[in-house]
Amino acid sequence: MYSSSTRKQIILRSSDMGCDDFGALFSKMFGNLYSDSPPPPKNIIIGGVYGRHDGVSFRRMHYRGDFSVAFPAPLDEITFVIPTAGKIIFNHATESVGIAHVGLAIDKADVRSVRFVDNHAQHGVSINRGLLTERLSTLLGKPILKKVVFEPVVDLQASAFQSIRALVELATGAEFDLLMNTGSLMPSRLREMLIDAVLEAWPHNFTQALQRPAPLIAPRHVKLAVEYIQEHPDSLVSGTELASMTNVSLRALQDGFRHFVGTSIVAYQRQVRLERAYDVLAQGISPSVTDVALQYGFSNVGRFCQYFQSAYGVSPAEVRKGLRSQHAG
Repeated sequence: MYSSSTRKQIILRSSDMGCDDFGALFSKMFGNLYSDSPPPPKNIIIGGVYGRHDGVSFRRMHYRGDFSVAFPAPLDEITFVIPTAGKIIFNHATESVGIAHVGLAIDKADVRSVRFVDNHAQHGVSINRGLLTERLSTLLGKPILKKVVFEPVVDLQASAFQSIRALVELATGAEFDLLMNTGSLMPSRLREMLIDAVLEAWPHNFTQALQRPAPLIAPRHVKLAVEYIQEHPDSLVSGTELASMTNVSLRALQDGFRHFVGTSIVAYQRQVRLERAYDVLAQGISPSVTDVALQYGFSNVGRFCQYFQSAYGVSPAEVRKGLRSQHAG
């Protein structure tokens, strides 16, 4: 039985610290994610609460003074910003400006720098893209074949966004510190609640699918085929062979997949293989991207990279180099 003192703290609480002191404390707790970025001016004051656990961060912060932060490398995460004062400006293909009542969903893979203006303050959540895709797949009961794209600019006066703000306030409240910093179950549950709150409240290209009634129960032959594909991701079994295994015609199995899984047999197989390839690459144990592609039946490595980028918004090479793991802690 471990004592609570051995658990890694996940919440940083700052009462108006100089940026150097805040940066040192942040690095001590979470690692220096911005070690290659130029430091802000020394007169900048940072205050608030920041928490980070397994690929999800949450914050209620304020910044005294105007300054910019350059991102040293693309981050495989989406950040959701609910401004409460001042401005925040993200620089990518076009500028995204967040002010009171205007919220932003920013794919950090596309962002090069951010500027805090007019004593900016915010509530915010950042979530690893893979976690969003994985949870969405679970909620919909099928693989996610397209990149999840969130509405980049929203009107925060809509009531739906109050759930995210309320959850951030709960997580960053002083009464939660003991549970968050010394427990093990509560941080994981909070992480799940934040992911679910964002998927439910913030509009994205799968919102309508989430709001549909629960699908009908899939027939036995579809379940058997899905189970086989899940259990044998490196087996390039044909639709005809799957139909034979499940004792139905190929046409019946194809219709079953379209109706109950929402995609074709081939597309489902591809996504399962991509998911397994992502897991192997993220673990950093594979000799090369080519080896992983071939292991999961992608003989054309270039096409594998295209499928992967489309599904996850990041290249196989970047995942293998630690893009996900580096910023998940």
